[in-house]
Amino acid sequence: DLLGGELSSALHHPRLESVRLWDALLAAGAELAIRPHGLEALRLLRLEKGHIIVGQDTDFDSSPAKLGLDWAVKMSKPDFVGRSGLSRLATIEPNRVLRAFTFPGRAAPLEGAQLMADGARVGYLTSSRFSPVLGHGIALGWVYRTGAGFPSTVRAIDGTGADLVGSVTTGPFFDPQGVRLRA
Repeated sequence: DLLGGELSSALHHPRLESVRLWDALLAAGAELAIRPHGLEALRLLRLEKGHIIVGQDTDFDSSPAKLGLDWAVKMSKPDFVGRSGLSRLATIEPNRVLRAFTFPGRAAPLEGAQLMADGARVGYLTSSRFSPVLGHGIALGWVYRTGAGFPSTVRAIDGTGADLVGSVTTGPFFDPQGVRLRA
């Protein structure tokens, strides 16, 4: 079940051989119930694992700390490009952070939905999908610091009349320990 997080591959081949390769792959995998998938499936899989898309979930002001990726930077290394900038940023509390959200039920707000908390706009969603595997909506979005810190519950308003309440969560939505990946 590809939507459940199975492994997949990218094939690089001469484009004139595409139809022959397609037919050969489907024939070879017929016994295993192989089936094709498209970009939408890949976008859902990456969101279920909490992976960001640079340029969609990030912008000019993103930093590893704001993205929740500070674990990926080894500040103990003596030198690397960007080290001094990240050192300066570490002394400043971020005014906004990228968070993961869950939305109950079979709906997910549209990407770009405005996030509200206590009657004030506190951010927006960058990526959002309904996850058939998890049975609820999942999203990534930017939230701004309020007087009380960062909100843990938001209302997503996307312009279609949807008004969905979501909760902040941590880690990947699907297989957070990576057990299935290492199976």
